[in-house]
Amino acid sequence: MTSPAARYLLRFDDLCPTMSRSGWDRFEPLLVEYGIRPILAVVPDNRDPELVHDVADFDFWNRMRQWERAGAVIALHGYRHLCQSSGKALLPLHRFTEFAGVDEGTQRLWIEEGLAILRGHGLHPRLFVAPRHGFDKATLRALRGAEIGTISDGLTHRPFVRNGVTWIPQQLWRPAEQRDGLWTICLHSNSTPNEEVLLLRDFLRAQAPQFISVPDALSSHMSPSISWIERVRGVHAVWRIRAGRWIKKVTRH
Repeated sequence: MTSPAARYLLRFDDLCPTMSRSGWDRFEPLLVEYGIRPILAVVPDNRDPELVHDVADFDFWNRMRQWERAGAVIALHGYRHLCQSSGKALLPLHRFTEFAGVDEGTQRLWIEEGLAILRGHGLHPRLFVAPRHGFDKATLRALRGAEIGTISDGLTHRPFVRNGVTWIPQQLWRPAEQRDGLWTICLHSNSTPNEEVLLLRDFLRAQAPQFISVPDALSSHMSPSISWIERVRGVHAVWRIRAGRWIKKVTRH
């Protein structure tokens, strides 16, 4: 049984009007049943063909507003989700990203326009989620300029402040019991296999009281700065993820 010290956040990425409606519909009943207040990472102006799974859902924005009213936190998930830059990201997990390496003026424009789109649909974005974890120091400066002071990213065990921005860590891509700390589970409703939906159901059935909201996470798990232990954990986690991907690539061939 997980220690009461462990807490979880649930995040969904790649939400946009052309997402798979049947994919998302698998999760909504679970969120309602267990009272989960997730992070919903919404792409403001999707141009990525890989995120086109259905014709545009004209009720999408209304559904996002309903979830926000129910306690979900809306995150700005990039701008158009076109990952064409090979710049060096602060978290080097992917070769190509949307923001890292792009000049700061363009990044600032994308963030401002993305926020305007979400707000124009009656949403109140409070976080930034970079597609493919791809952001750099210029991204963080642009976010501060747009008064978005929190991101959902990093591989530590608790939130911290770095470069003037609060980082809420995101370390898991499927439910997994932890002993302590704060853990964000990131799922992609477009592509999550049905067996992992069942895994989430069983995990929520056992651990629902351990799930908290973003405001709760910031009030109860916040660290004023990143410790050297957390830095080591973060670096180790990056290399573990990259090594795992390399092993999978080699074994496939």
